[in-house]
Amino acid sequence: MTFFRKVSKLMLLGALPCFSAPVYAATDSNQSPDNNAAVKAVYEEWDLPGDESMGMVGLGVSHELSDYFSMGIGTWMAVRGERGGFITLGIDGTLHVPLTDRLGLESGVFVGAGGGRGGYNLSGGGLMLRTHAALTCRIGSWGSLGAGVSYVDFPNSGSISSVQPFVSLSLPFYFPVEGGMERNADRISSRQDPPRKHSLAIIGRDLQVSSSTNTLSGGDQDNLALLGIEWRTYFDETWYAKLEMEGAASRGSTGYMQILTGVGARLPLSDDFYATADISVGGGGGGGVDTGGGLLFDASAGLQLFLTDNFFAGVSGGYLTSFSGGFESTSIALNLGYEAGRGQDRNLSRTAAKGDDAEYLRVRLVNQTYFKADDHWRTHHVDEDIQNLGVQIDYFLDRNWYLSGQGLAAYDGNAGAYMTGLLGAGIRKNITDRFYLNVEALAGAAGGGGVAVGSGLVWQGNLGLGYDITPAISVMATAGRMEAFDGDFRSNVLGLSLGYNFNSPL
Repeated sequence: MTFFRKVSKLMLLGALPCFSAPVYAATDSNQSPDNNAAVKAVYEEWDLPGDESMGMVGLGVSHELSDYFSMGIGTWMAVRGERGGFITLGIDGTLHVPLTDRLGLESGVFVGAGGGRGGYNLSGGGLMLRTHAALTCRIGSWGSLGAGVSYVDFPNSGSISSVQPFVSLSLPFYFPVEGGMERNADRISSRQDPPRKHSLAIIGRDLQVSSSTNTLSGGDQDNLALLGIEWRTYFDETWYAKLEMEGAASRGSTGYMQILTGVGARLPLSDDFYATADISVGGGGGGGVDTGGGLLFDASAGLQLFLTDNFFAGVSGGYLTSFSGGFESTSIALNLGYEAGRGQDRNLSRTAAKGDDAEYLRVRLVNQTYFKADDHWRTHHVDEDIQNLGVQIDYFLDRNWYLSGQGLAAYDGNAGAYMTGLLGAGIRKNITDRFYLNVEALAGAAGGGGVAVGSGLVWQGNLGLGYDITPAISVMATAGRMEAFDGDFRSNVLGLSLGYNFNSPL
């Protein structure tokens, strides 16, 4: 496909402003005039061997570290072509240079890992590098549009090396965060606006596949059981945005993974009982599931009950389908989670008077090395260690206890396309002014890359020693164990992470 034929396909992104309009309208009514973060969507098409192309959507969230530089986390997902399930995770850094009040130049680098359908032949060990340069134009309060050229490479024995045009849409928003962990009670008590609500939940989804759905090999597609995490941000008392990541955890199709993002509404039925409805789009595939190019659509409605002021349980029913593949299913989902900000507006002065610590986020760039602990832990390259790169987000309930979500993908060790998504809890305890101990337990789904995870359900435990370089920046070394519940995968795990503490009156 030529460069100019690719450009004609970029209009696929044109529908995104319509999709995000209700979300941004809700955001704009409450936000501070000084935006310090952004949600960004990108569309481009990569050249693959054999005159094949793959349409990719990039989604990310970034935080401004200065007037000219921002960093964030993101994912790339196949949505067009024949490679549904090709997904990568990573981090990016972006340099912004204004030219006029509306126009600007932008360049950046994404470092990530992953793969999917096509496995080792496409992604090699899994390491992904992407650089880009673009011209951006502000479109009023909506944010900015961008157009430019990017270069993508999988340098660790992968076969993808592609230059292509892209278009992007960036939606700015205000997130009330400060770097560091210290709280100032006076600052809390002076806050006039109620905190914005956020929630993190573990979600289990049972997919009842249509009888007409076949696998990629032509056989009958079995039902799927997925396990994952869901994050919601509420813009007001009704509207919310959501991001969920799920993977197959039983019933075969090991290696299937999906990432969905969307909008929804929540309406009260009583003080602690709500009805919810949302729609989402995203990418998914793997495990022999026929999602075509990978683009998915999901719609669901459900009920949510708060068990305490912050902990909740929910149930929902939905419909999930692929746009270009044969995959189609109905679903029943159960979730259990924690919502921050609920009730804090009425308790804010009491919190300040007591001097309690408010919640904060810790975002970690994580490298983990898996070492063989069973001779059958992999189906190939059994004597090679597996290097993984990803992101872990810790939401602290108080000064010590936190909920955690982790997404990792292999970048070295001939395990390209291996990915894992885990959710759990941990505790951080200071032992000196700067050193601290960290213990956490996680469980979730994993698959791909020839790793023998059985049905896909895995657990991991870690013990860490950390050091606060500044109140905002920390490093931590961890040692742990990871095993499949019903597969031969067993490994000892060493990790190293760089964390940034967002001190936020969420």
